[in-house]
Formats: sequence, structure tokens, C-alpha cells
Amino acid sequence: MQIWTENWRNSESENFKNIYTDKALIFPPNKAAVKGNVNILDFMKGGLGKVDVIFEPEELMISETLAFEYGIFKDVEISSQKILGQGTYAITWHLENAQWKILCHTWSMPFKTINK
Repeated sequence: MQIWTENWRNSESENFKNIYTDKALIFPPNKAAVKGNVNILDFMKGGLGKVDVIFEPEELMISETLAFEYGIFKDVEISSQKILGQGTYAITWHLENAQWKILCHTWSMPFKTINK
């Protein structure tokens, strides 16, 4: 997730897109599933570089060509380091041409800070 975070933070659109497989799926909370790395980039583009996302993995299981990771993540405002939201995530990675890519990514957002 370090590569994901670096590309997210630096708004590296093409690199960010290529972290996902061509047929990847994401399941954002309370929204329809998004399929394919081009569509995933379109969906995520609005947030690239606007907040920091910090992942705290709780478990990582690796097989020959598949890996599964889950844990907690936090959305953090870049300038103030204030936590804007917190939730859980689960990611399935696939080893594709000697490179790990995301096959499936889902997350929940049970806690979101509301500015008053």
C-alpha cells in the first residue's frame, strides 16, 4: 500500500491507474462497483493529492500469485494532519508479470469528521 499511497499523495494518475489490474474491481461505500483500472482512475481522480490516506494493515496473507490484506485506514488533511475520516479496507492483490497489482479493493467509512 506504500506505492498506492505515494502515487495517491503525488497525484500520479497514470502510475496510480497501473496499480490496479485491467479488470480490477472497487467497491466504494454506498456506491455502485467500479470495474477496470481506467474507470477506477476516473472515480478516484477527484481525491488524488487532496488528502493523505494512511493504511494500518492488521493482516497480510500471501499465496503464490494472490495476496489478501485488510486493516484500518485514515484520511488525513495534508496541511493540518487532522483526521477527516477513518474506516476499514480489504484488498486482494494479484501477481501479474512479476508485479503485484490490485484485483479487488473495498472499504467502509463508519467514521467521518464533520466540520462545524
